[in-house]
Amino acid sequence: MRIRLAGVERRGRAVDLRDVDVSAQTVLEAVRDPEDDRIACASPQPVHERVGFLHRRTSISTAAAVAAAARSRGATTEYDGELRAIEGELASVEAPSVELAAARERVAETAGDVDRLRERVARASGRVEARREAGEDASGAEAELQEATRELAERETDHHAAKEDLAAAREQAREARDARERRLELTDRRDNLRRAARRALASGYSESFRRALEALPVPGEPAPPREFAGPDWAAGMGAARLARPGAPLVVGCGFGNASRAAAALDAPVALVEV
Repeated sequence: MRIRLAGVERRGRAVDLRDVDVSAQTVLEAVRDPEDDRIACASPQPVHERVGFLHRRTSISTAAAVAAAARSRGATTEYDGELRAIEGELASVEAPSVELAAARERVAETAGDVDRLRERVARASGRVEARREAGEDASGAEAELQEATRELAERETDHHAAKEDLAAAREQAREARDARERRLELTDRRDNLRRAARRALASGYSESFRRALEALPVPGEPAPPREFAGPDWAAGMGAARLARPGAPLVVGCGFGNASRAAAALDAPVALVEV
């Protein structure tokens, strides 16, 4: 890797930055950002999110870290095929938000217009009938009746369209509800499969983790992931030694110099002050 920070340039697989005026978080962010040219290095693998920054306050799930380390080495489980299928289906299931209020409001408005115009038509029709019975000129009343009838026909068409739109919106809402329920089912199944896969990977790399701890200068009796009683940072180092993190590990404890850290963790290391 090549590091240019705070006016200092350093290169190599093991770089000590403890004398450089830069925070550990800045180093970590630069390592993980491919657009940040202050640190040129390999791209981080997903396991880097779990064990890429190791210091005394590191907090991790040991089993999950070991499982991630196993993944970085290409390990697979019997759950992976179904897990990929479910993740693919989850990506394809959309549950859009459907607004019913506006459609209901339009139906109510058009229904009111229709009722009002029907009353107007009835009144106009009555006036026409009355004038005819009285032997009076009914042409004006007939024109009013014709106009009211025309407006009523238009509003009835609008009302019918509004009811169709509401029915369509209700169907979309039902489909969206079904999609949300399906997403919940898939999410639950995906999470269960992920947990099962992590357990299988942690179990499969249990002995490797124990041996990794034996090779590191960390406190705690070497043990399988779920039995290790040492501090989280020590467990993280054990998992880091197993992993193929890609990008350099940012290390803030456990080692007196960067070369020893890189050798013990079997990875590029930037030693920092935390």
